[in-house]
Amino acid sequence: MKLLVQLIIGILLLFPSVELSAWGQNGHRIVAEICNQYLSEDVKAELREIMGPDYLAELANWPDYIKSEKGWKFADSWHYTTVHDDQTVQDVRDKYSQNDKIDDATEAIELMINILSGDEEASVWLKDMMNDHDAKPLRGSTKATALAFLVHLVGDIHQPMHVGKNKDRGGNNINVLFFSERTNIHSVWDTKIIEHEKLSYTEFAIFINKCTAEEARSMQRSTLNQWAQESITLREDIYRTIYDYVDRETGLPSLSWQYQHDYIVHVKERLLKAGVRLAGVLEDIYL
Repeated sequence: MKLLVQLIIGILLLFPSVELSAWGQNGHRIVAEICNQYLSEDVKAELREIMGPDYLAELANWPDYIKSEKGWKFADSWHYTTVHDDQTVQDVRDKYSQNDKIDDATEAIELMINILSGDEEASVWLKDMMNDHDAKPLRGSTKATALAFLVHLVGDIHQPMHVGKNKDRGGNNINVLFFSERTNIHSVWDTKIIEHEKLSYTEFAIFINKCTAEEARSMQRSTLNQWAQESITLREDIYRTIYDYVDRETGLPSLSWQYQHDYIVHVKERLLKAGVRLAGVLEDIYL
């Protein structure tokens, strides 16, 4: 029996774990923290009515926590969108608009915006879905649930591997070494580049929040389609360059100091844009 257990553990170690939560916990907290710095006091007051004593950064990871709950399985596809090389973001959105489901991150973001804006039909749709699947809302509130999802999903759409290709499951099937640790390229972008900086989420947010007021306004003037297209552009650069760094022994991409140097700037930019744009969305809803 002992030998069997050791064998199973050995086999499992051959395969990297799959992480599906864009940006990881600190990444989503960074987005929420930056957002909070761009909110007016009036909007903060509106959000406190929804959140109670919680902070945006606390809500940011709730949509990942509930993935372990059977009742919330219907929302798994809300965390990403799939856009192939021969498609545009609008092609995908046009396809999904032909049914009454919420199929991907773009549709889910719009649903949450509508709920927070007071759209009764959108609220009823989410309430019915939660009732049908026995899914428990955050704080017993449809609006708190929508706010948590909005904070989280705006982060997701800015993570390039969450606007992915289903043939490799957004990079989950692409094995790499990151500082000699076997993992996959999706996980590198979810968590590992961020965590390698060894900063708290508040420190990270302070360090990267250096845009001017005009730069922030420019970010906020962009559309949801543009957010996704930016992720696609970066995604293609990731695919194009991944084998620039190869471990001779394993043949796997070997990503370490040079990769961290080359791509941390892009990670910072995506996190900053997500936070600033999230603030713009919330300001538009409540002002």
